[in-house]
Amino acid sequence: MKVGIYNRWLSTMGGGEKHSMAVAKCIANSHSVVVMTHVPVSKEILSERLGLDLSGVEFQVIPEQSPLELSKLTQRYDLFINASHMDYILPQASRSVMMVYFPTPTERNLAIRIKRWIGLQLKKLLMVPTFDGTFGIEFAHGVPIWRLGQHVQIEIPRSWHQYELSFELASNDPFVRKAALFVDESFFGEVALPENGGFVPCRINLTGMRPHRLTIKPQPEGRENRSSSQLLLTRFELKHPLYRLYQLLFEHWFTEWGLRLRGIPPWTVLEVVNKYDAIWAISKFTQKWIKKYWGCHSAVLYPPVDIERFKPGQKRNQILSVGRFFAGSHNKKQLEMVQAFREMVDEGLVGWELHLAGGTTPERIHQEYLQRVKSLAEGYPIVIHTDLPFEQLVQLYAESAIYWHAAGLDEDENREPIKLEHFGVTTVEAMAAGCVPVVIGKGGQVEIVRHGYNGFLWHSLKELIEFTWHLIRNPGLRQRMADSAIIEASKYDENHFRQRLKDLLWQLGVEI
Repeated sequence: MKVGIYNRWLSTMGGGEKHSMAVAKCIANSHSVVVMTHVPVSKEILSERLGLDLSGVEFQVIPEQSPLELSKLTQRYDLFINASHMDYILPQASRSVMMVYFPTPTERNLAIRIKRWIGLQLKKLLMVPTFDGTFGIEFAHGVPIWRLGQHVQIEIPRSWHQYELSFELASNDPFVRKAALFVDESFFGEVALPENGGFVPCRINLTGMRPHRLTIKPQPEGRENRSSSQLLLTRFELKHPLYRLYQLLFEHWFTEWGLRLRGIPPWTVLEVVNKYDAIWAISKFTQKWIKKYWGCHSAVLYPPVDIERFKPGQKRNQILSVGRFFAGSHNKKQLEMVQAFREMVDEGLVGWELHLAGGTTPERIHQEYLQRVKSLAEGYPIVIHTDLPFEQLVQLYAESAIYWHAAGLDEDENREPIKLEHFGVTTVEAMAAGCVPVVIGKGGQVEIVRHGYNGFLWHSLKELIEFTWHLIRNPGLRQRMADSAIIEASKYDENHFRQRLKDLLWQLGVEI
C-alpha cells in the first residue's frame, strides 16, 4: 500500500510535526510512506531533532501549489493523511484521514455564517473575482502579484454591462514561454512570455448579463508533467464602475478587509472536512471543539511522548516551566508566572528558584516580550534559558521538583479556545521526569493531570501560589505525587501510541 502524508510546516519541526512523523514512522514499517512538504529538510536533522527513526520514510519536496493541485496529488495514494495545520485539501485517495491539532470555526457558527453571507454578497455586488488555482500572494510597491498553478480559474460575477478585463502575465520558468487563455471553456488565444521574466499585458472584452470564467493554462516546452509552472499574474482589473468602487474602498482604504473579501473560497471548510474518511484529534479538548465547530465525529490519537528520555534525577528546590517565548494568541504567560513567583519570594520563600526554558523567535515583537520577562525577573532567583540544547533541557526536567504551566490564563475558552493548550506535551515530559505538575485547569491539561493525585489544577494565580506552597511545605506529599506522575506519564508512551494508531488504521481497513 502506498501512503502519502502532507505537512506544509515540516521544516518548523514542532510538536505537530513530531506527531505526524511518528505516524509516518509506524506505518513505514509495513507500507510505503511518502511525506510531502515544500521546504527541504534533512532527514538526518529531522530524525535527530524529533527523536524518531525515519530511515524507512521517503520525503518528497514539492513546489508550492494551490489546494486544487494538491488535491490532485492525493490520487496517487491508497491512503492520504493530511497532517498540515489549517490546510484544507479535498482528498481523492481511496482512503483519507485528517489530523487536527485544533479546528477552524466554520459556518456552523452563526456569526461566521453571517460574515460569510455578507462577504459573498459584497463580492457579487462589487464584481470581485474568485481565484481558484493560485497559491501565495506577494506585494511589489503595493501591487499584488499572484503565483499561479498549472490550472487557474478566475470566476467573475454577473454584470449588466459590457466591460474590459485586463491583467499582466509573466513566467519565471525557462520551460514555460506561453500561456493559453480560455473564456467560458472556449479558447481565446495564447500569450507569448519573454525569457527575461517581464510582464505581458492582456486584455479581454466581456459581455454583460452573465458570469464569466477565465482559465489560464501554462504551456510547458519539452516537459509535460510538471508539478509547477511559476507563472505570475498582476494588475488584475475589471474596467467596470462597481469594481472601481471595490478598488477605492478595499485596495486603498480598507486593504485588510479587501484581502479577506478576495479570500472567501467558493467552498466551505465543512465541504472539505466531510470528504475525509476519518478525523484524528490530538486530545479530547480538540475533539470537543471539532464536534462543536464542525459537527463531526473524531477519534483521539494522543501525540507520543519520549517517556524513556525523561528520568527523575537528584531533585533541587526548583520550579520549571517550558514554553516558547513569544507574544500572541498562544502565549505561554511567562510574565504572569514570574509575577506569581515574585509574590512567593516577597511572602518569604527562600532557597527556591524558578527556571523558564523555551525557544525564541527573531521578530521584534517577540524579542520585546522576552525582554519584558527578563526585566521583571531581575533581582529574584529566576533563571531564563533560551534555545537550550535538548540534553540540557532534559537535565532541567530531571532536577526540577515542580512544573508550572499557565497557557490559557485569563482567556475565555468559549470565545477563543484556540488560545488554550490543546494537549500538553511538556507537562507529560515533566511528569515522566518526576516533576509534580501545578498547571492551569483548562484545555488539554485536565486530561493529563488528576487533581490531588498526580498534581494540581488551578484557575487563578492565587491558586497557583497556594498549591505550590502546599507542595513546598509537604515534601512527603510532593514525593507521592511525583511517583504518581511518573506512572500516569507512561500512558502517553510510544507503545500506547502505536497500539492506538494500529486500531484506528484497522477501522479504515489498513493493517500495520
